[in-house]
Amino acid sequence: HPSPGAATDAEALERLWAQSRLVLHTEGQVLTCSLSAPCDLLAELVPCWQSVPSGPCQPLPGLQQPARGQGPQEFGGLRPHPNLCVQVWSSGQVRLTQCLRDREYCWGGRVGQPLVPDVREALLGLPSPPPQLPGTFPGVLPGRPDDLLLLEHKGNASLCAVEQGACTPLASFTSTGAGHPGLLEQDLQRDVAVGQCQQLWHPANNTGVALWACPLHKYLRTHWALVWMGVLLGTACLLLLLLVKKEEVKGEWCTSGGCAWPGT
Repeated sequence: HPSPGAATDAEALERLWAQSRLVLHTEGQVLTCSLSAPCDLLAELVPCWQSVPSGPCQPLPGLQQPARGQGPQEFGGLRPHPNLCVQVWSSGQVRLTQCLRDREYCWGGRVGQPLVPDVREALLGLPSPPPQLPGTFPGVLPGRPDDLLLLEHKGNASLCAVEQGACTPLASFTSTGAGHPGLLEQDLQRDVAVGQCQQLWHPANNTGVALWACPLHKYLRTHWALVWMGVLLGTACLLLLLLVKKEEVKGEWCTSGGCAWPGT
């Protein structure tokens, strides 16, 4: 059993984290975050990808960094996207999570609204966000919430889809409503090659991994359009078959001299 002193220390640590806040900032294509706490805490900042709000957040490989004091920290080379979040890990636990889609906790040159005064005052040491001009609206982050996150291994240029805690090779990847495994492999490879995907992370030394956010909505629209075309074509064939069958039944009652109707 833990000693009373250890239990008291754990409770004090929990109170410290309860009083801490994490704020994300975007300035152009630069993502930074600020961890505000009553005192310096030993923690690690871990960027992650959350494709569904309130769903699991997949840590991005090799991008974690230790929390350094109370000031803003920049994730060099990591570009903003609506599905990007930052988690604060300490003692093997996720203490704080903040996502760019949560606008009440984000501000910057392209996205987010100014924090309300009482929250801003609670964030010790944070600068005030730039004023919002009357009649204007926050900018929109590049990318869509339904984008697919791809991981590219620079050594062999292979691509895999990041989902459910794993990276699935495109040859085995099946998107919801997008057909059989591997159907989108060549399309997604082409999108990456021609710049249709947004590069979220590019290693400085051109080794390791690169991260891409690729749009899936255009393939889903095409898939469902083909499905509806198949349904309409099947319905037309069924109606034609019923019409032909009706004519055949009608022809059985007809002779060369006319039609003999039942009961006559």
